[in-house]
Parts: sequence; structure tokens; C-alpha cells
Amino acid sequence: MNEQSSHVVIMLTVGKADNGKNATMAFSCGMSALAMGYPSTVFLTSDGSVWGFQGSAEGIRVQGFPPLEELIAQYLEAGGELIICSVCHKTCSSGSPERNPTIEMLPETQIGGFATIIERGMGGMTVTF
Repeated sequence: MNEQSSHVVIMLTVGKADNGKNATMAFSCGMSALAMGYPSTVFLTSDGSVWGFQGSAEGIRVQGFPPLEELIAQYLEAGGELIICSVCHKTCSSGSPERNPTIEMLPETQIGGFATIIERGMGGMTVTF
């Protein structure tokens, strides 16, 4: 673990409109933070909340990177934290339990609000994709 206890918060606001490019960059950034010994949280908000649901990353791959579904799994297995906006998880435009009861959040996904993210980011850094 890095001697500094700074937390890296990655805000992911983009959904599938860019074919997963921003999501791939966000989770790659999170993996880099973890590899450097920094605790990392990816906060899914706005259209980016889609990535907190099972199957959302299936079949998405950005050239030069692992498939997004693998990247998310690796991030979580490495100890990364995934939080979905407490409002957005109900209103996700690409599918949510409110719109489609058969869609489930990733089991590791937590629900949290902006206060949670501010708390995580205090004394650390925030990156937005």
C-alpha cells in the first residue's frame, strides 16, 4: 500500500453512447490506482449508472484494452469499490430494476449518494470520465 492514504474517486458519467470508451478508461484508471496502492472508488452517475448492472458490459471491447466485462470483474476482484448513484440506479435509461425487474445490479455494487463520494474524495483526488 502506498504510504499516502489518499483515495482515488473516479466519476463515470457516460453510458453506452461512446461504445464503452469512457467506461473502459475509468475502470483502467481504477486498476492503475489500485496497482499503485491507492484505494479506488468508481462512482456511477447519470448515464454511467448503466455499468452497475449485470450484462451491461457484455460484448464491449475498446482496442488495446481487455473486454470491459473482464476489466470490471478484475477491478472488483482487486478490491476496487463500485458505487451507483442512489437516484440513478432507479432511473438508468438503459435499463434498471425500476424499468425492467429482470435486470439486477452487479452483486458488488453499492448504492450511495454524493455525500458518500465527497467523503471518499476528501484529501484524495477525483477523476471524471
